[in-house]
Amino acid sequence: MAKKLARRLMWALVGSATSKAVRSMTRRAMHDRNGTPKLPRPVRRRNGMGTALTWAIGTGAMLALADVLSEQGKKAARAR
Repeated sequence: MAKKLARRLMWALVGSATSKAVRSMTRRAMHDRNGTPKLPRPVRRRNGMGTALTWAIGTGAMLALADVLSEQGKKAARAR
C-alpha cells in the first residue's frame, strides 16, 4: 500500500515539474526580453468564429485523448 502511494506521489511530482517547465519554456518563447508578446497585433486580437472553432476542436481532441487513456488505464488495472 505504501509502495503504491509513493509511486503516485512520484508521478504527481514528475507531472507538476514537467508542466511548470513547459509553461516556462512556452512563456519565454512567446515573449521578447522586455516582456512584450512576439505576436503581431492582428494575431493577438483574433476573436472571431474561426478562433472559437479552433479552440473547440482542440478541446474535443484533448478530451477524447483523455478518455482513451483512461480506458486503457482501467483495462491495464483489470489485467493485473
